[in-house]
Amino acid sequence: MGTMMNWQDDQMSGGDWWWMGFMMLFWAAVLVLFVWAVIRISRAIESHQESGARMPTYRETPRETLDRRYAAGEIDAATYDKARARLEGGNPDLP
Repeated sequence: MGTMMNWQDDQMSGGDWWWMGFMMLFWAAVLVLFVWAVIRISRAIESHQESGARMPTYRETPRETLDRRYAAGEIDAATYDKARARLEGGNPDLP
């Protein structure tokens, strides 16, 4: 009977080692998943903040757009004067 009891104890401890190994792998996988999620979330937040910094905080008015285009040389003085008069509600045909 003593021999049979030792055999059962050996079998149980073998199962215990397998279970302990499985649990160690499980918690290592949980730790890796947690680190991956933290990195992923921090990169998403950082990306969102960077993209928000590039967007203007206000919308450019039509007059500012006209002034910018004239200053950049996209339109000539005659076009600028006509467009400005139109924006201000005046008659663009008058000199």
